[in-house]
Amino acid sequence: MKRILIITTGGTIGSTIENGVISAEEGKLLAVALYKERYGGADITVLSAMDILSEELEIGHWQKLLCFIKGIAPDKYDGLIITHGSDTLSYSSAFFGLCLCGLDIPVALTAADLVPDDPRSNAVENLRACVEVIEKFRRGVFTVYKNPRDSFCSVYIATRIREADRVSGSFSSFDGRPFARIENGRFIDEPFSMTIDELYARTRPVILPDIPAINGSVLLVRPYPGMDHSALMLKKSVKAVLYITYHSSSAASRGSRSALSLLKRCSKKGIPFFLCSFGSSQTVYESSDTLIKNGALPLKHISDEAAFAKLILALMLGADDIYGFMQSEIYCEYI
Repeated sequence: MKRILIITTGGTIGSTIENGVISAEEGKLLAVALYKERYGGADITVLSAMDILSEELEIGHWQKLLCFIKGIAPDKYDGLIITHGSDTLSYSSAFFGLCLCGLDIPVALTAADLVPDDPRSNAVENLRACVEVIEKFRRGVFTVYKNPRDSFCSVYIATRIREADRVSGSFSSFDGRPFARIENGRFIDEPFSMTIDELYARTRPVILPDIPAINGSVLLVRPYPGMDHSALMLKKSVKAVLYITYHSSSAASRGSRSALSLLKRCSKKGIPFFLCSFGSSQTVYESSDTLIKNGALPLKHISDEAAFAKLILALMLGADDIYGFMQSEIYCEYI
């Protein structure tokens, strides 16, 4: 029987409803209790690291959870499940995919669409699929979630899951399809997006002897038509800018309010300015070419969430060559 550690952090999967308000205070054990009641079988230990709704997530919470995981010696278990809120699940998945891929046990992150005692909730199904992931794989970091209207749970490589759609609540993968699917407690017999051996071969974990405090922050900028970039403040705490380009990897580069104006301000302050992200095309638009010629650093084939998480990790580690660090694959974050 597998020994599984579940670490709760709050979110809907660890919440209850009282007087119409969802609160991450009292429900952290309910989903696990319902899972054991329905399926039993696994040797499960539950520990609580924090109790927050994931929209309140800050980088300090990631550091706290990393310290928590290190302190409980996870390798004494056969697998680790982290329950989380769905709003920022894709960001935490990317960060912990990068940080925990060196563990010798599988790690699964999951969330829920509704509180566990709501009969429509996917909480218990998601936990069941996480257990199946731990049974199936010997290591790796995955995010597991049953999207609305699906009859199966999708298993995503943690560094490739994208934020859920605001209308349907469905997650997706940056490479267009999940790593695997699980239905009724069994893996569906279909080709994965890559083989598990390929995934292991592309895992080059970073060494985290200690969990350092992050010295500075990443400013993520998502443009829109007519955006006044001069309105953005570059405080002393900003150590890197991650600029999310339009889908064709372009951004406004003309005029005093353009992305170019922000880039020039960053250059004067010595703040690296990353463009996220570029595809496989050998050509770029004039606007992108202008930004790159003025010092912008292009990132290729990486999701917004993974790029943000990796920049945070680079700052935590105090990487001397931050662009070189960003270009070196850690855990399948590049497609």
